[in-house]
Amino acid sequence: MDFTLSDEQTQMQESVRDYLESEGGIELARRQMDGEDVVGEVWDGLAEMDYPALSVPLEYGGLGDDLLYLSLLFEEAGRVALPGPLPETLGFTVPLLAELGTDEQKGQFLPAIADGDLRASVALYDDATESLPEAIRMEAEPTDDGYRLDGTKTLVPYAESVDRVVVPARTRQDTGYGGITLFFVDPAAAEAEQLDTLDKTRPLYELTFDGVEVSGARLGPVDGGGDALERAIDRLNVSMCAMLVGGADEAVDRSVEYGKQREQFDKPIGQFQAVKHRIADMWLDTEAARSLTYYAAWAIANDEEDARRAVSAATAYCTEHCGELFEDDIFNHGATGYTWDHDGHIFLKQAKTWANLLGSPTEHRRRIADIRL
Repeated sequence: MDFTLSDEQTQMQESVRDYLESEGGIELARRQMDGEDVVGEVWDGLAEMDYPALSVPLEYGGLGDDLLYLSLLFEEAGRVALPGPLPETLGFTVPLLAELGTDEQKGQFLPAIADGDLRASVALYDDATESLPEAIRMEAEPTDDGYRLDGTKTLVPYAESVDRVVVPARTRQDTGYGGITLFFVDPAAAEAEQLDTLDKTRPLYELTFDGVEVSGARLGPVDGGGDALERAIDRLNVSMCAMLVGGADEAVDRSVEYGKQREQFDKPIGQFQAVKHRIADMWLDTEAARSLTYYAAWAIANDEEDARRAVSAATAYCTEHCGELFEDDIFNHGATGYTWDHDGHIFLKQAKTWANLLGSPTEHRRRIADIRL
């Protein structure tokens, strides 16, 4: 196992960073926070550089790269808190389609994603207060032409900016990952309502399916989509961890630069232990988060036995420590850090939102224990 980046990977990261900075960098997130929908603009730009094709299999017009390679893209996206369903489409949906889709579904959707013509999201939760998989309660009834979906999904990212949503539903009574069937549906079939949430860069929606009949939308076997869904959620967790790592790296750089420039008592504040040691701890946390994330991505890509445990270890660490790290960045900037003009608030809110969406550190530690014991 060698985590040293190849020349090709380094060049890819640099080209993504240059492109995102040229498009405004963190200002894209601020425009989204101000109510402007920048997702289409971001996606068109990424498509021109073939980034949506990264994880799509070669036979469907993609580049066939694995989750480790994809994590490098997510890291750069996270550095500017990039709006858009990048983890949901490339980290979650593409591998799920490749695993469970029929030949017709793969032929229809995967090339469209590779070309940047299709964006996707995921509607996991029926109850925002429950953990997965117990939070999946929607029932799907078979009809003559397909299935009828009844129920309300909540915390759906970018529901009004995507073309398809993966919807898990119960076709057999169960509380675990058993009895779940997956559907790949047009969100326009449901009634969408945007939720008032902490992180304005990534809008979340409530989708109400009132007896919506879907045909040809089933993804994978009846009652048997749970295992693939759990693996897809693991990939989504790693994707978002990579974005947190990118944001954390940016926060360290920002604190270092401010520590060199801001002076107190005729000295740069970075020379004082209170600031210097805090930045050193931030850097250590960033490197630990990066190592755990890269290993989890590598373990999934290579189908390692400890992949699930590695994902939970990365998620527990990243959601807990990156949130604290963004708070430290705000502290390091003193009074300036407490104004809305400081970018640290964007990253902090994103980290707190993802800590709820991905599962709390306690839940992931419990999962690690369950796997080990």
